[in-house]
Amino acid sequence: MYGGHDVSTGPKTLVTTFNTVAVAGAVWFLFGGADTVAGWFDTDTDTDTGTGTGFDEAAALRRALLAALSVLYLLRFVATNFVMLQRKMEWSEAFTIGIWVLVIHGTMAYSGGTNEAGVSVFTWLGVVLYLLGSYLNTGSEYQRRLWKKRPENKGKLYTEGLFKHSMHVNYFGDAVLFSGFALVTGTVWAFAVPLVMICMFVFLNIPMLDKHLGEHYGEAFDEYAARTAKFVPYVY
Repeated sequence: MYGGHDVSTGPKTLVTTFNTVAVAGAVWFLFGGADTVAGWFDTDTDTDTGTGTGFDEAAALRRALLAALSVLYLLRFVATNFVMLQRKMEWSEAFTIGIWVLVIHGTMAYSGGTNEAGVSVFTWLGVVLYLLGSYLNTGSEYQRRLWKKRPENKGKLYTEGLFKHSMHVNYFGDAVLFSGFALVTGTVWAFAVPLVMICMFVFLNIPMLDKHLGEHYGEAFDEYAARTAKFVPYVY
């Protein structure tokens, strides 16, 4: 895989701002905003106080988990973009990713925040998948960064660590992460996020990156591609 030295402070600051606003909005919604919105449509509203009945307390743990996962994603996002990915980011990319993170956090917060059901074994499975996906994504990037920092590896293709199991294990990690995130919401609609993301990876991001890597590394990349799964380890 590849890296550079232009950290693109402006665009990365912009996308981080988008992410921060998205997470702040999600946390607000999960810790009160959902009940406020529900009150607008609640037929059992108290006419004297103007407040609704709100959701069952059983949903409180789900909301807390979703808020924690959104905050954790923001922290990982900042570390990845400012520390581990020393590459150039264009303003157009920053705006695109910024809008996308608004959609992600908004979808997860609304889907989970309006779900009255309590947590189940599937909720905790979602948390496990979220943490596993975070490790695959951030862990693989960290391994690559350490390898790239060694002078003897300058200009070489990185194929070790977690990247031995999948050429784009970092993308696969994001797919696992957001599938887990959607599972924590307890709703089917939230799975639209990882589904769209997987389609973007498979049909857009991966072909574009493979083309770049093939042109940059030539035979080394061809050999790597011949022996390594492209996206899902050992499967595809």
